[in-house]
Amino acid sequence: MKTQENRLIGIDIGGTSIKFALMDDAGTIEKKWSIPTNIAEKGKYIPKEICASIRMTLEDAGLATVKGIGIGVPGPISPDGKTVVQAVNLDWKDLPLKEIIETDLGIGVCLLNDANAAALGEMWKGAAQGNVNLLFVTLGTGVGGGIVLNGEVLNGCHSSGGEIGHIPIRSDEQRLCGCGGRNCLETFASANGLALSMRKKLVEVNETWREITPPMVFEKAAQKNVHAQAVLAEFTDILGQALAGIMNTIDVEEIVIGGGLSEAGEQLLLPLTEKLEEYVFPQIKAHFSVKNAQLGNEAGIYGAVYAYLIKNKIV
Repeated sequence: MKTQENRLIGIDIGGTSIKFALMDDAGTIEKKWSIPTNIAEKGKYIPKEICASIRMTLEDAGLATVKGIGIGVPGPISPDGKTVVQAVNLDWKDLPLKEIIETDLGIGVCLLNDANAAALGEMWKGAAQGNVNLLFVTLGTGVGGGIVLNGEVLNGCHSSGGEIGHIPIRSDEQRLCGCGGRNCLETFASANGLALSMRKKLVEVNETWREITPPMVFEKAAQKNVHAQAVLAEFTDILGQALAGIMNTIDVEEIVIGGGLSEAGEQLLLPLTEKLEEYVFPQIKAHFSVKNAQLGNEAGIYGAVYAYLIKNKIV
């Protein structure tokens, strides 16, 4: 650490654990720790447990050197940055988290959506270093996104900027999404969506696998299984069309892919890039890159701190 006056805390609130990191304003991490996410009684204990964990870990002398706290939350944040509009996994609704933490600890807080935090983290310390315009995509159990334009997250008028998983997909199927809609992008292009597509294909061709998981789909495709190859081709086509639509709208220089499915590496990135090149506007073709995220579970922590630094004009 360069000094004891430039410390910040990054927090990533997840459905099962809350991750913390103490770092300086250059992103050098001094200490990391985590606590379980207590979702009892609609998550009402979480803010107090966050504050208690910080106090216990840093003690009063250490706490006095902390300049600010950035927090990534699994849900939309109000346009004024003060309230968690909703966090379904935590059972939160209209929670004034910024005020609660600031009142308890006496330290300034910056809130942002966790996918937006991850996007900023990858821009600051990860795959998109040097770029200030990017689309961050998480392909996990669902599909999430963060859009960064000129170095700032696009939150939107209704706190829904970057909710790319809910782009409607034209299909004869009727896949129900967790948002209540049907045929959202994440019902096709997530890990769950990919497994469902494979399951439907195997029923159609009367083939049986010992397990149907995304890694198995990629493994079978690599072994030249034509049905797995067909499902992955449809997967990348649907995802490619959706991301091309976003690219044609925001015209950024880089797409960063994170989440569990990104572990497939070039087996996903190469065909996805080909589809993007097919569907993007001519002026964009060959003028963007598609990369795997680099920071993994730490992206949100870095991004939360960076959001605080930006908001308070420290960087």
